[in-house]
Amino acid sequence: MSNMFTPEQVSNLSAEIELQLQELRSATASDQATLRSGELDESTELPAKQSQAIAKVTQEDPKTFMQKFWTVAKKDLCEEGGVLYTQWQKWTDLKNEAVIDRFTAILVGLGFAGIALEILVVSTAVIVIHLGAKTFCEYYAQ
Repeated sequence: MSNMFTPEQVSNLSAEIELQLQELRSATASDQATLRSGELDESTELPAKQSQAIAKVTQEDPKTFMQKFWTVAKKDLCEEGGVLYTQWQKWTDLKNEAVIDRFTAILVGLGFAGIALEILVVSTAVIVIHLGAKTFCEYYAQ
């Protein structure tokens, strides 16, 4: 587990990821038109809550940021032998704690720290878990 966060912080971040995923799952049909699990194309909008958080923290377009994030995360998430890739292949699911650990390292490498890091860990995790690793990886590889 990452040394960036205490076990209590990891637990809190994991709970926030679950809460936001539940919000996405229970959204109305019209809200779901923006982003459905397993579906993503160029006209698709990322979820509003996560997009707003990413834009506020990074001061850039959320899709552009997610492209940068994918570039750094792809070895771990999208390529054979990556920790999260292996987890996804085995269980077709990603454990929040593993995602927090790996995404924290990636985001620290991109220069984020403190509350910005926490917000981005949650936002990127929610997007990737909601979409599914395969869809996320395929979309950004285009």
